[in-house]
Amino acid sequence: MRQCDTEKDHKRILFFMRKAKERLAIAVYQLLREGFREWLTLLNYSVLSIPGLIRTVEDFFLYQEATGKERLEQLSATDANGFIELLQARGIYRNGHINKQIQGLLLLSRYLRETGRSGIGFNLQRLEEYRQKPVWLTKAEVQRLYEITTDDVLGMRDRAMLAVYYGCGLRLNEGASMEVRDIDHGRKVLHVRKGKHYKERMVPIAQRNYEAIRLYLDYSRPELLQGNRSEAFFIGANKGVKMNKGSLYLRIKILVRNAGIGKKAGTHSLRHSIATHLLQSGMKLEQIQQFLGHGDLDSTQLYTHLAAETEVTNSKWKFIT
Repeated sequence: MRQCDTEKDHKRILFFMRKAKERLAIAVYQLLREGFREWLTLLNYSVLSIPGLIRTVEDFFLYQEATGKERLEQLSATDANGFIELLQARGIYRNGHINKQIQGLLLLSRYLRETGRSGIGFNLQRLEEYRQKPVWLTKAEVQRLYEITTDDVLGMRDRAMLAVYYGCGLRLNEGASMEVRDIDHGRKVLHVRKGKHYKERMVPIAQRNYEAIRLYLDYSRPELLQGNRSEAFFIGANKGVKMNKGSLYLRIKILVRNAGIGKKAGTHSLRHSIATHLLQSGMKLEQIQQFLGHGDLDSTQLYTHLAAETEVTNSKWKFIT
């Protein structure tokens, strides 16, 4: 079948891929997927990186099915280019995401050659990426955030926010979606039920962060509820209802401003900060990947650059351990 090169072709292929009720209807592609998975395991790829690579291969094989290529013998070097062009044509993926697909396809090509299944090699070039350097806070700056919180109801809530977004490294939406039941007090872990791509994970809560959360739940949250009933973890100051993402983000921005920190830092900056501090303290990159809920190790690698920056601080607070 000719390489798809028109908008009509793109739409038809995407429609087929979306409508596929079962992933990979062709048996040979199912076997190749599982063989690829075993090969990655033998090469000691991280168990957290393998699922993303498998998804790339599945989507590529679905693309092959959609373009009428149901046998491995029909594979050509330009098929990978066509798949990447299809992703680019959709206009919704950043170059960083597409580069991950390219990485998966290059590994697939290597797997096919090394196992003797095909001699075809893909000629794919990574796309240029522009990554703005993440904003993160030093340990001394994080300490200032804690120090400017007050001892009243809202101050207790502020410290709980810092415990969640810095101490537990949650994303903005993950914190906004939290419910009271998500705190396992016996094991001192936070159950993230609505992570990115609907992935769940368990996050350990350090003792000082747990104390801040416990204080908020016992004294601050009941007052903020004003007699209302809600399962939401973070409650607003006026109507006793759940805080939305905008309110949580704004509150952290206010704390940053009040602490006199001259950085454009928000909730995600706290996530960058804890990841960097954990790496500086000696935690392995794979452990930080699990802590943050990253789908692959590439997303966690950027903290190796941040952690290399020097920082001198004598903090009396121990928020990390």
